[in-house]
Amino acid sequence: MTKSQTVRRVNDIPTRIAVTGAAGFLGRHTVEWLAGLPTTERVLALDLQTPAQPDDPSGVVAPVTRDIRQPLDDLLVNNGIQAVFHLAYVVRPVRARAWARAINVGATESLLGAARSAGVSRFVYPSSTTVYGARPGNTRPFTEEDPPNPVPGFQYSEDKVAVEKLLSRWQAETPGATVTVFRGCVVMGPTADNFILRALKMKWLPVPAFSDPEMQFLHVSDLVHAFERALESRTGGTYNVAGDGTVRWRRMVQIFGNHALPVPGPLLERLTGLTWTLRLQSRSPACGVNFVRYPWLASTEKIQTELGWSAKHTSEEALISTRDREPSG
Repeated sequence: MTKSQTVRRVNDIPTRIAVTGAAGFLGRHTVEWLAGLPTTERVLALDLQTPAQPDDPSGVVAPVTRDIRQPLDDLLVNNGIQAVFHLAYVVRPVRARAWARAINVGATESLLGAARSAGVSRFVYPSSTTVYGARPGNTRPFTEEDPPNPVPGFQYSEDKVAVEKLLSRWQAETPGATVTVFRGCVVMGPTADNFILRALKMKWLPVPAFSDPEMQFLHVSDLVHAFERALESRTGGTYNVAGDGTVRWRRMVQIFGNHALPVPGPLLERLTGLTWTLRLQSRSPACGVNFVRYPWLASTEKIQTELGWSAKHTSEEALISTRDREPSG
């Protein structure tokens, strides 16, 4: 019996793990972390692009170029996969709605079927605090007891909610399996690239006049730390995850050395919708303006209490970690 097998028997920690979206920003960090665990025997790194090879002296990482819309049963079974970190997702707003839905939701449903066939015992999925929606009536941080209420038309959140429902059904129908869902705020860190960062790099950023909502950010290393808790957990669950504190929009613009251009909220929404429709910009459709007009904060009390997790970086520190870095992936 190997040392890793002994540890797994005592702590029930999976030793053979698959990571989808392994070539992406979060995927690279996750694969590197898993490869460094003394218990890990195999990391199946799946992506449509060939995942970058991490520092892996033990040789446990097996990069595989595969479209997750294709069946994955053979890979999971042949590699004896026990846990899946499902990170593949179309993050950027796109006009090809059916294409994005096929990857975000359809491929997830197929992957869950493959996971059941392979006897996977743990499934970890990063959802988003955007599922709660950004609206003028948001006067307190959301808890996990609050029902998802995504902004209509914001595909990122709508697909996250659809996947959460698939995961809930899969766990109910798969004896012995646990699902952990992390509803995270915007994830930051060196090489991060997301719609908030792309906006903040504009020299003159249109922002809603008479509004300066707070936002939360999460450093990628803190999210990976939450993943570690999920790998060890026997119960699973849904958890909000965010850095301590908040940052207001105008402070964010200041951090990046740019300038806020106040525009009345309704006008900003119309202009964003028009420029999206005319393909003059690809950052966001009109519904995305809600996330700069209204708050969508989330409480992290549950994850701190139940999993013993706490962020090492504040929201502002997570945001600053991206400054002056070139985005990648």
